Amino acid sequence: MTEQRAPAIRRLENVVERVAPRDPGRWEARPPLRRGRTVSQSRAYQLRATMRQLAAAVEHKAMPEGCGRSVQRLLSPKAVDVFLETAAEGAFRDPDKKALLGKPLPWSTLAMLRDCLVILGEEVGVAVVAPRVYRERLDLAPVAGAEQLAAVYGRLVQASGEEPVDALMARAMACAGLVLDSRMRSGDLVTRRLEHLHLDDEDGGGPWVDAVWTPQGPGQRREGEALLSPGTVAALRRWLRFRAQLVDGLEGSDHGMLWVTVRATRGRSPDGLPRTYEAGMPLKGKGLRSGFASGMDRLNMALASRWEGPGAWEALPTHVEQWRRGVEWAQEQAAERG
Repeated sequence: MTEQRAPAIRRLENVVERVAPRDPGRWEARPPLRRGRTVSQSRAYQLRATMRQLAAAVEHKAMPEGCGRSVQRLLSPKAVDVFLETAAEGAFRDPDKKALLGKPLPWSTLAMLRDCLVILGEEVGVAVVAPRVYRERLDLAPVAGAEQLAAVYGRLVQASGEEPVDALMARAMACAGLVLDSRMRSGDLVTRRLEHLHLDDEDGGGPWVDAVWTPQGPGQRREGEALLSPGTVAALRRWLRFRAQLVDGLEGSDHGMLWVTVRATRGRSPDGLPRTYEAGMPLKGKGLRSGFASGMDRLNMALASRWEGPGAWEALPTHVEQWRRGVEWAQEQAAERG
């Protein structure tokens, strides 16, 4: 027997299929959203995930009665508020992912649901009044001071030597170096290409990277040059050697992105089906952040074993944003101490 879908769900699913078709043959011909942009593959996946949660929500007792009868009811302020509040508690998670059932959603997933609700409303002509999703605050305390910062630079310099370092570690150290020198966020770091690096210092101005800074709040995107320290240059050269080996294993020409995967990864194709991607593929924002965390865990272990004081070693942060802000704070404190 065919599952009966609520009218509002059927209509919104048709919208998603129109702007983000599962059929790969229709993907390139997909129409733009009303806001003027076509849906990316990542946004397509997010819209489908939102629809899965909405389909579960219209059957949930917490939702307003009859909210599934029309998109106007489902996307009304009251229904949206209840949906996001209940979703935040993990009530609408995928039943096939048993390990996650009932677990609260992270702020980033909740923000994604909110954004997708607004997009769906735009496509059906309903103005969605969605509450603001507040970002979780990251604790910046793990960065202790200039002494540890100097130890990090020393570790980056070692990356140019013969010390055994795997691709994950090399990538994390190169990324850490760029964060130290440029203060770029992870979303900007992941956009860097090989041509953005100038490591040979041909004009005597010092090696640099073509950097970009995209503010989270209101403000203009800025571009400029960030000078690179010797430690960062050493770490980047070590990473580029690993990168060349990884990209050489791919078919076709070099795609040119600076950050690539170091092992085969699982993902989804444009039609939503599971797919395995080979090592050497361009790294996305989520992969950069998770890889940075893994690499920084290893870096902490290595630094802790070599730390000679003063005082006990305090672990450096494993989030890019913690690292970026925390290092700024450490340098400011060092400057104040003279």
